[in-house]
Amino acid sequence: EAIGTTRRGIGPAYADKAARVGLRAGAMADVEAFAEAFRAHVKQKNVSLTRDFGQAPIDVDAVEAEYVNLAARFGPHLADTAALVHAALERGENVVAEGAQGALLDLDRGTYPFVTSSCTTIGGVMMGLGVGPKHVTRVIGVAKAFCSRVGAGPFPTELHDEMGKQLRGTGANPWDEFGSTTGRPRRTGWLDLVALRYTARINGMTEIVLTKLDILTGIAPLRVCTAYAYRGQQLSDFPTDAATLNECVPVYTELDGWQQDIGAAHCLADLPPAAQAYVEQVGSFTGAPVSHVSVGPERSQIFEV
Repeated sequence: EAIGTTRRGIGPAYADKAARVGLRAGAMADVEAFAEAFRAHVKQKNVSLTRDFGQAPIDVDAVEAEYVNLAARFGPHLADTAALVHAALERGENVVAEGAQGALLDLDRGTYPFVTSSCTTIGGVMMGLGVGPKHVTRVIGVAKAFCSRVGAGPFPTELHDEMGKQLRGTGANPWDEFGSTTGRPRRTGWLDLVALRYTARINGMTEIVLTKLDILTGIAPLRVCTAYAYRGQQLSDFPTDAATLNECVPVYTELDGWQQDIGAAHCLADLPPAAQAYVEQVGSFTGAPVSHVSVGPERSQIFEV
């Protein structure tokens, strides 16, 4: 059963990594050794292609020549990036790491199996950089004022009606909710504060940047999910088991909406009281205060709270 991935091949690459049969970038430093390892790797893949999938084998000579040339080109640029980062830290410099994808797509802490193949939480950042947690001073979570996801998987607050379409947009604007890689329309729904609090906790978020608040303008009342109903009980914590989450029905808290255009706001006080209350609800419920709010797509349309 498909789980809605982008089908760009990252899954097989991580499968090789976990099976310890993958080729690492560092191997390109020795072109001759890389060529030998690459050739053996492709031959092994050909066994699987022909036996398991009934596909024609890869031309070993052709792809080896291509990738050996790439190794010769990129090999001299290899570096011990952990050492580079630590050297910068020792000089008192700031290091900023940008996470990839959403926290609930994390292989270990996300809505497995509807996840990506890597660690998308702060644990992946630490492992990727090669630094320990003592160096972390800020963990900034970026969250939309509503929810969206691309691909399959449980989504308790998903909207299948006109409201869902309104949150998604038509695709005419670059900020509309369509997949950046595939162009697929994203699934949209009300803000799930239970899921957001969970991601804030597992990442140790010190603050949240709340984006796309302007998209909620004109919607009244607004809803945010503050618990789940599951088989006659109320759950206050986020269940990462996909089967359980799929049966969860959101318990909503209604908030007042606003009609005013907020695109020119430069501080929290510029927002209508209902918008201010929405921002404050996010911070108080998750335990991670909202430090910045964006009210439009331009760089100038984000302000510090």
